Amino acid sequence: MMLLCPGSVSRHHIRALLMLLVIGCQAGCPPPLGTGADPGVSICPLQEEGDVGHETSSRRGVAPNSRNLISSKEPTSALKPPILAPNSYTSKRRGAEGHLPIPEMPLKMPPTAYPKSYSSAPPLLSSHTSKYRPVRSIYPQAISSSYTIRVPAGGALGETIFTVPDRRYQGKWFEISWPSNPPVRIESGSGRLYLTHKLQGGQTEIQVKVHNLEQDGDWYLCHITVVVPREESLEWTMYPFPYLACVDPQAPKGTFVYQLLAHYYNDESSGGGISYHLMEGGDQRFEVDKDTGVISTTDLPLMWNKEYALTVQATDKHGKKSPHASISILAGLRPPQFTNMTYSLFVAENTATGEKMAVVEAVSFQGKSITYTLLMNPSGLFAINQESGELSLTHAVDYESGHHLYHLLVKALEEQSGLSSVTEVMIHITDDNDCSPEFHKLIYSQDSILENIPMGTSILQVTAQDCDSGYNAEISYFIQSSEFSITSEGVILSIQRLDYEQTNHMYEFVVIAVDKGNPPRTGTASVRLRMSNINDEAPVFSQTVYNTFLSEDAGPNTLVATVHAKDPDGDGVSYFIVEGNEEGNFDLDSQKGILKLRKSLLPRLMRTQYILNISAVDDNSSGGPSSLSSFTQVIVVINDVNKNKPTFKECLQYSENSWVLENQLPGTFVLQVEAEDADIGLNGEVKYGLMHREGSIPAFIIDAHTGVVTTAQSFDREKQREYTISVTATDQAPEPLIGVCHITIFVADVNDNDPKFENSRYEYFLHEDTIVGTSFLRVAALDDDQGVNAAITYSILEQQPEYFQINPSTGWVYVNYPISQISGITRHIMATDGGNRSSSVELSVTIINVFNEPPQWEQARYWVSIPENTLRDFKIWTVKATSLLDDPRVTYNIEEGLVPETNNPIRFYLKPNRSDGSASILVSEPLDYEATKFFTLRIRAQDVATVPLASFTTVYVNVTDVNDNVPVFTSSTYEVTLQEGSEIGSSIVEVRATDQDSGLHGKVQYVILNGVNEDYQHFTIDPETGVIYTATLFDREKKASYLIEVQSRDSTESARPGMQGHPNTDTACVRIFVSDVNDNAPMFPQQKYETSVEEDKHVGYVILTVSAIDKDEGANAKLRYQITSGNAKGIFDVEPDIGRIFITQRLNYEQDAQFELQLVASDGKWENHTTVVINVINLNDEPPVFTQSEYHGGIPEELTDLPVLVLQVSATDPDLEADQSALRYTLHGQGANNEFTIDRFNGKIYVHKKLDREQRCTWRFLVLATDENGEGLTGFADVIIEIKDVNDNPPMFLCTYDGCFMGYISENSPAGTTVMEMTALDLDDPKSRKNAILTYRIVQNVKNEMNLNLFAIHPSTGSLYTVLGSLDREKEDRYLIVVEAKDGGGLSGTGTATILVSDVNDHAPVFSQKIYSAFVPESSGINSEVTVLQAWDNDEGENAMMVFSIIGGDDDRKFFIETDKIHKRGVIRLRKRMDYEKPHERSFNLTIKVEDKDFFNIAYCIIYVEDSNDHAPVFYPHVYDIAPLPEDVPVGTTVAQVSAVDLDSGLNGMFSYHILNSTDPGSKLSLVGDGYIVISSPLDRERSPHHRLVVLATDMGEPALTGSATIYFSVNDINDNAPGFEAQYSPMIWENTEYPHVVQINKTSTLLYAVDNDTAQNGPPFAFYLLTDSKSTNDFSLKDLHNGSAMITALRSFDRELQKVFYLPILITDSGSPPLTSTNTLTILIGDRNDHPHSFGQMDCTIYTYKGILPTVIIGKVPAPDLDDWEHKMYYLESKSRIFSVHDSSGLLTLREGATPGIYKVRVRVTDGVWPDVISTVKVTLIAIREEDANNAIAIRLKGITAEQFISRPEDMMISKYEQTRRLLSEMISCAEDDIQIFSIMNVPDLTNSTDVWISITGAPYHLPVKLNGIVALHRDKVLCKFCI
Repeated sequence: MMLLCPGSVSRHHIRALLMLLVIGCQAGCPPPLGTGADPGVSICPLQEEGDVGHETSSRRGVAPNSRNLISSKEPTSALKPPILAPNSYTSKRRGAEGHLPIPEMPLKMPPTAYPKSYSSAPPLLSSHTSKYRPVRSIYPQAISSSYTIRVPAGGALGETIFTVPDRRYQGKWFEISWPSNPPVRIESGSGRLYLTHKLQGGQTEIQVKVHNLEQDGDWYLCHITVVVPREESLEWTMYPFPYLACVDPQAPKGTFVYQLLAHYYNDESSGGGISYHLMEGGDQRFEVDKDTGVISTTDLPLMWNKEYALTVQATDKHGKKSPHASISILAGLRPPQFTNMTYSLFVAENTATGEKMAVVEAVSFQGKSITYTLLMNPSGLFAINQESGELSLTHAVDYESGHHLYHLLVKALEEQSGLSSVTEVMIHITDDNDCSPEFHKLIYSQDSILENIPMGTSILQVTAQDCDSGYNAEISYFIQSSEFSITSEGVILSIQRLDYEQTNHMYEFVVIAVDKGNPPRTGTASVRLRMSNINDEAPVFSQTVYNTFLSEDAGPNTLVATVHAKDPDGDGVSYFIVEGNEEGNFDLDSQKGILKLRKSLLPRLMRTQYILNISAVDDNSSGGPSSLSSFTQVIVVINDVNKNKPTFKECLQYSENSWVLENQLPGTFVLQVEAEDADIGLNGEVKYGLMHREGSIPAFIIDAHTGVVTTAQSFDREKQREYTISVTATDQAPEPLIGVCHITIFVADVNDNDPKFENSRYEYFLHEDTIVGTSFLRVAALDDDQGVNAAITYSILEQQPEYFQINPSTGWVYVNYPISQISGITRHIMATDGGNRSSSVELSVTIINVFNEPPQWEQARYWVSIPENTLRDFKIWTVKATSLLDDPRVTYNIEEGLVPETNNPIRFYLKPNRSDGSASILVSEPLDYEATKFFTLRIRAQDVATVPLASFTTVYVNVTDVNDNVPVFTSSTYEVTLQEGSEIGSSIVEVRATDQDSGLHGKVQYVILNGVNEDYQHFTIDPETGVIYTATLFDREKKASYLIEVQSRDSTESARPGMQGHPNTDTACVRIFVSDVNDNAPMFPQQKYETSVEEDKHVGYVILTVSAIDKDEGANAKLRYQITSGNAKGIFDVEPDIGRIFITQRLNYEQDAQFELQLVASDGKWENHTTVVINVINLNDEPPVFTQSEYHGGIPEELTDLPVLVLQVSATDPDLEADQSALRYTLHGQGANNEFTIDRFNGKIYVHKKLDREQRCTWRFLVLATDENGEGLTGFADVIIEIKDVNDNPPMFLCTYDGCFMGYISENSPAGTTVMEMTALDLDDPKSRKNAILTYRIVQNVKNEMNLNLFAIHPSTGSLYTVLGSLDREKEDRYLIVVEAKDGGGLSGTGTATILVSDVNDHAPVFSQKIYSAFVPESSGINSEVTVLQAWDNDEGENAMMVFSIIGGDDDRKFFIETDKIHKRGVIRLRKRMDYEKPHERSFNLTIKVEDKDFFNIAYCIIYVEDSNDHAPVFYPHVYDIAPLPEDVPVGTTVAQVSAVDLDSGLNGMFSYHILNSTDPGSKLSLVGDGYIVISSPLDRERSPHHRLVVLATDMGEPALTGSATIYFSVNDINDNAPGFEAQYSPMIWENTEYPHVVQINKTSTLLYAVDNDTAQNGPPFAFYLLTDSKSTNDFSLKDLHNGSAMITALRSFDRELQKVFYLPILITDSGSPPLTSTNTLTILIGDRNDHPHSFGQMDCTIYTYKGILPTVIIGKVPAPDLDDWEHKMYYLESKSRIFSVHDSSGLLTLREGATPGIYKVRVRVTDGVWPDVISTVKVTLIAIREEDANNAIAIRLKGITAEQFISRPEDMMISKYEQTRRLLSEMISCAEDDIQIFSIMNVPDLTNSTDVWISITGAPYHLPVKLNGIVALHRDKVLCKFCI
């Protein structure tokens, strides 16, 4: 099936539809463009206010097809909304510019009929009549002058085009207020306009704001129209816009899709010579015929319902180009397209029903018939012809009804396909003069006018309004009086001196309001002016000082105080704050005297008290030289709110820096804590305390005032190393807040423990032939102290001869002297700690014959692990030793220990087993992991010989932890405070428990226990940290405290009796007090109080006392009372503390019979009020008073049986003896004595004429009552007669502004979100029954996939809101909802709401890259494209619209950037030509900005300008093919000669040859002479068998151009490579592996392979031979498999501790001629197994710091000697340290930054998971090098030794080179060795085995470096000899 989809409309059709918008210009404008106007800039100023009347406006027309634009002083309303400025010069005569004719213009006007500056505005619609309708100006009212400027095209940037004239202000400044991004800028001081962007042909509107510098807020607007003649440019003429088309997806190639049309702007017939081009888009599915402009399909398939966007451009034969146009082609069926995107229509209110107003037309892409319907038609007011689209009225409209704008939705439906489109039509109702002016009041009166006021004084202002608009509503005022005049604004002025002695001291006259309609209409009102005398007394305040208070968190508009002053002259009084309000926290009602906190911003009450000086100034209305004033003070006390909890800002630092020495006396200072509370007074005063468990003895005490923490007892670090305390800080408020800080205090060590040897004595049996140097026994001593105090040094007490020596660090005893001549040796070993405390032990060594053997143990050592809860008498292990004597009996015993780790007290015992001669080790007493984790039992086995011999074994018992300790809370009770109203999730307190167990046994978790009182439901706890949080909101008034029980539990099953299956637990109580927040306002028991008082009561008389109640407590419930209204005269006052109301002035019943006071009670933050009605009891007099000041009556409209009684008024004479029958009534005002009359005796008012509510719904007039039969005093009242309606008007949804029934909601808005208001109008009287009471409901809703309504409406307000929070703009962005409004009488009307789902702009534009670079030849022409910058924005619609701009790097404006909004890119083009010879134009670094509505991004574009060099050197020939060369060809052999030419001349034609490096990576060839290529280094076929050499010829142009030639040749092989291993083999054999076995060479094979880099004839087969010596013969064997591979077999088992690596030499021979042989070494690694235990290590380290400043330093690896070197150990610090840290896997010990000089000893636990843990010790000495030490230091460079060798201690030496150096220097310089400081040892960079040593002599006096260098040089030979270097 073929679809017919015409894509455009012919030009003839356009001409038939096109009408130009003609806008008038006043007389004096230059001729239109194109009609002979002079070139250059021309200005057409609009006439100022009052210069033009009805008759002065001129009309100009143009030919029907003319495109010339007429200058206008009337901007289009769619472009600029009206703007009203305060204090601006505003005319009441809004039509002064004159009526402008708008010709008949059909709706089909294309956008191209607009100037480009108007292209975004919808077309303006006129009434479709044959007569012109007058249209009023829609200029902003604040615009006082307008100018039209003509600027020639191509104006230079920066050129002045206009200077805004101003004669109004002396000091002024200028700014452009609209549009936001104009093409011009203005100088703020001079008003000079200059160009910043190139102007396109057409018209640009600019609005300039002129400010008065001498008066803030005074400004006016000036409108400027800039007209630029259009160039002869190509324009698109397709119609309609946007350009849409469709095509059948199955259409064959060449199918017509769309017709492109373009012509010159000023010549529509000039379409010849134009070619059309497809620039981009369409996915190659479409092509454009260059000559005809026909878009047709290609042979590529189309995707159904896909939209293809094509960008096209037209070009003429001169190269001129049109703007880009976008054609959207839909593969499928496309809905109809309206000829306009939106329509706007003006209709006069007197347009006849059924008269055609306009035509709406749409185009069918399928060529089908279209029907039109109205989707939105307010109240059915309009009708549309379904076939033609003609719009008409269904009934008359009234402009005065208030509905001037109607919003229609028109649907065009293609009947056969069902496709449809919708457009908007906005209908504006224009006005006729059918209303008369009406004054706001019938009678205007002004009292107390001074008789001596100057002539010209403004007395009062009358105002009238006219319900018409424009000229019809503009009013002029006239006055019928010779003493007064009236201005155009209705201000009445005195024009003669006034006289107080007038009748009744009053002037009375009539004012008339006349509108400017034709014919004009009028209205009248009366004016009464009462005279008064002058002013002579100042106001008097009721109090000299007002005292009040506020809460510091009082919010905006909170009542502070009410001040009142009375003027004895009766003048009005105004109040002002004259001092004390510098921060602007207070606002004073100048009329009422009510002082409140400011309401615009949150008050900032930073002081404790404010003293405000208040002035009362009278208005001088009684007359006088000037206003008089008086002063009072208001003292405002600010009550602090306790809203800040005390906080410890340095809580974390306290734990890091707090410690106390053990053994200190109680009362020792530990630290001082400080908590801060941001509150003031008692609320900010903090006291300190400590939390602890009940019944426990506190270890510390704290001073409640200073926060000083001292000890309460003496500490023993060996019993407990640290204490955790919980410090509380409590403020002193009545309801205090508490802050808590948990602090860990470390107990520092004192050397108060002697070293203890593990055993009480040591015994050993040693063979007499033991060689000197043999270590045979290791002794160990333990010290319970820490650090240096626990560093133990071993020594043997003086002995002769020295048979034995002991390693001072490790305790190993070794033979130092032959022992063959002695039978026994006894010595004493001394252990000394770092504080010189020591102990000794006896060592007894028995020397035995070489033939005597003591009992032999089955194992030299045993390892056992048992849990700490092992039962008594449980056998943990069995040991056995065998005697080599004839008697096999052996006795066992455990050697006596001195420390817990060696069984003291006794925890284990031995039990002999007679059956097999072994012994079992059993548990004698319960074990405790927390006390002793590891035992070393030395067991002695002794034979029964005459001279018994013994041997020893060691049993290592590792005790494992079980869960036998309870996690104990640091405090049994926690008391904290919580402010009511705190947010859910607020942290309250952290509880903490400690568990002595390790690992998971000691991991504590926290829970809140469920309780009976359900308090636990309000809180949660973090199970890991113990922090308690709120789970609900709290209200103190409901509950003031909570008690919860928290439990700590460890993480494994308990090992305690009776706790099986459960963890260990502890509990603590947490009491939470809810502190009061001022969250309750005071409440009065009654909403209204009423009482009476005689008018003669004396001043001070108490009328009544009113008290309020506040549910808060304390300061939050303190109240103060004030009268805020009803007391304008200050007759009453109230005692602020108790609410007692009393009289301050004499009462007068005739003036005030009743008072209704508003009494406010305030607690400083909240307030409430009540009404106090005080009735004054009359005692006498005064004129008649009506029963009501205002009477209301009502009668139905259209009454015919007349006259009818309306109502009866009644007045009485207040005098007690007055004759009430002597009152006479009269009527005055609207309808008086015409439509209405009054019976002068009884006050009955009658209606005499038929009334129409639609003409006038309310009648107002005045009724007078005069006593003494109409001759005495008069009282008056207003009478308002309402005309009652009948229910004859249905509700109507009338659109009165753009988008009135358009709702907007952001996608994903939550349910219940209000979208819009659907308000209907019922012309019936809303007060008449329920005729105008409307109820709303949705009659056509939208449902989601689950058939649920998306929207709902409030039945009474018409508020539409969402039911579900599931709106998704991507699924649906528009909804139509039909709403029905029904009145109380059953009449209804419907309206359609359009709901648009909007996107949210939450993404900034992003460039595709941050930095762009581009190259542009200097020969590039203007407008040449330089580069394209791509950006994207993840938003959509307007949120994704981006604009590119150049904001930096282009000072000479060489470039400009175009924004391609369709493809979201910016195209940088040349604005001016480049000149490479100018250095500053060789490169540009542009800063580019891309921005959307809210966000922007920056990128940089570097543009390089290239010189023009357009010929590259050319080789002849291009390719050289050379014969093969042998790889041993001699160096220097010529390979070839190349030759090239360059057609350029000069430097661009001069060139040089070179070889492309990448084609000759080995630099085998070189270029010499004139293109000769020679061999420069030997060729190697194995590296490069073929050569492809690229020779380049590069000219000297800028940029240089290069030509190339390629040379090919190959290399022939010779046998010059011996065979070798195929890969770098590194096989490994695990030690202790069974043998023989084949060695695994790599992961996948057991074979060795050989390879030869020569070719096959010089390579395989290979022969393998294992070269062996006598030592390795029995280790490995090799088998040659004669296929290029071999196999290695291990012939024995290996021990890595004996030999780690084997190097096997393997000989390989190739088959070349002659054959080559190589020896390859196969390295076989012996893999390590963990078959040896590790032992503890010790390391001493000295670190020097300069001036004590030390960064973080890695000291080195913690030693743990182990025969196994493939270690997998873990390292842990034995105790917490703030100075040291250790890496758990590498063992690297780190000294942290900030350590102070001193000696430190670090204990590190080392574990490998197999053997028992050991403790290694690192001693670190930190020494500070002072500046003078460094300045007097010397350096020695040692060669032949590294820094590592210098400081290490070789196994064969007792001391290191470092220690030797110190001793040697001390001898050479004659100083103490401790004064020698070697503070720097460094390897010398770039020198092997060289070390620089820096040395300082710290003892006094200092030796000069010159002297030290001399001493060292003198002993140079001694140093070299000593160090062997």
